[in-house]
Amino acid sequence: MTPSKYRALPVLRLVLLAFAFAFAVSAAHASKVLHRGNASEPYSLDPHRTTGMWESHIIGDMLIGLYTEDANGQPIFGAAESATTSEDGLTWTFKLRAHTWSNGTPVTGEDFVFAFRRILDPKTAAQYANVLYAIKNAQKVNKGELPISKLGVRAVDASTLIIELDHPAPYLPQLLTHHTATPLPRALVDKVGNDWTKPGTMLANGPYVLSEWRPHDHVKLVKNPKFYDAANVKIDEVYFYPIEDDLAALKRYRAGELDTNERWPLTEHKWLKDNIPNEARTSTVLSMTYTSFNMTRKPFDDVRVRRALGMAIDRQAILNDVFFGAYGQEALTLLPPGTANVDLSAKVDWAGMPMEVRQAEARKLLAEAGFSPAKPLKFTYSYISTPDNKRAAVAMQAMWKDIGVEAQLSPTEPKVHYRLLETKSFDAAQDAWVFDYNDARNALFLWESSTIELNSSAYKSAVFDGLLAQADAEKDIGVRGQLLGQATAVLLKDLPAAPQFFQFHRPLVKSYVKNWIDNPRQTNRTRWLDIGNRPGPGEVAKDTTAGAPASEGGFWTWLASWFSWEAWQKWWNS
Repeated sequence: MTPSKYRALPVLRLVLLAFAFAFAVSAAHASKVLHRGNASEPYSLDPHRTTGMWESHIIGDMLIGLYTEDANGQPIFGAAESATTSEDGLTWTFKLRAHTWSNGTPVTGEDFVFAFRRILDPKTAAQYANVLYAIKNAQKVNKGELPISKLGVRAVDASTLIIELDHPAPYLPQLLTHHTATPLPRALVDKVGNDWTKPGTMLANGPYVLSEWRPHDHVKLVKNPKFYDAANVKIDEVYFYPIEDDLAALKRYRAGELDTNERWPLTEHKWLKDNIPNEARTSTVLSMTYTSFNMTRKPFDDVRVRRALGMAIDRQAILNDVFFGAYGQEALTLLPPGTANVDLSAKVDWAGMPMEVRQAEARKLLAEAGFSPAKPLKFTYSYISTPDNKRAAVAMQAMWKDIGVEAQLSPTEPKVHYRLLETKSFDAAQDAWVFDYNDARNALFLWESSTIELNSSAYKSAVFDGLLAQADAEKDIGVRGQLLGQATAVLLKDLPAAPQFFQFHRPLVKSYVKNWIDNPRQTNRTRWLDIGNRPGPGEVAKDTTAGAPASEGGFWTWLASWFSWEAWQKWWNS
């Protein structure tokens, strides 16, 4: 362009040219924002006061333990940079990497010692403390039988942490990715107490830090510039929306308000399969659903009643007719396929029986327990109030009616429902477990006598406890697996909980969300994700392969290209 042409350039063109340049620069540096549907409202963001996956999804984006998860959900070093293990497997020594809290204060071994002591302090009353009982003296400390100072966790110096165990735990790296094993900023918690998790106050040592929490609306996290791997974190902001209604979530997803959602509604299985099969994903995970019976209430202290109700449920009919064959598979045991280090041969004793034979046996058991058509068993079945759960509950109610049982249905929101389970304020209830690490111990501990809140049935068995204790002390993995299998068989005989289903994980993931990898842990940390170019209003991504980048189309991409230097040169020369 010659100087003379500059002099002839109209003022309007100069203004527009300046605007175009500014827009192009702005577009190139636009923040990447991820919107995630997250199933339920968090009870808390304090890792010592939560039990739900929806809370773990958020906490895991902010706090990182000695280990964390990679994009595949597998353990990798997090706050630690190395670990050595003693020959007997009882002493683990960790070297912490040099990193800080989000305010620039160094993360030290004392932050870990403080956190482990806090969650196991009986005064904290942490519902999830049991998961850490492999640590030396953890159970005795948690029960108030030993002082907190006797817990087998100590800091040698600011960057060296030692964890001692009561028994070998080959699953320890997976366990230490869990939110119960993250450090806490001791100085902050000492100063403000339970208010430490408030937006503007909470500190993080992970990729994101809490920015906003509007109850029943959203939790907003923003990128933590102090995170040790911040240079490789692509998403600048992430919103977690507590949406319990899967149909409502799907509407918001289709409207472009959500980039991912925790699950898709089963009623829309056919439409999703026909229209966005690569976005409505399905994968096998380490989780299980079951019906818990409150053994502190009569008549559920009678195994005949529990067995009658368990065997009367036609799980295959529910899977096919209620869940459209898309929910998962029938559970005949309490450990899902793929559970490591255990003999999985134990099954419920009605496995393989025709349904009419099971119904006849159930009526017989109820009669032996003192019930009859003139005196029917009546109880309340509690469940989480989602459409899928409601349809399943109605089906179970009808199946129980076929054996002369009258069940009243009681739906509640997740937070309230799990509080009922923890406080044993129910008769029979929907229950579920998602594994924290791939080892049978992580599920079987739910029914140990020492487990309180998470032992929904209040089951106590000296035989079961003894087998778990033997397994803990056993160094041979094969023998240990046999012992855990025997413990499972005891559970299935006593039936404090009747197995229901091994459900699939079924998230919705837009095609422009990159690096989402389905895995048995159902863990997809925002740290590993990226956003491709979103399609514009009324457009769809050309590449609908889930996890792959979308097409280069889209309104904002078109607008940015229209304001590009090349486009303006062409316009000017015309």
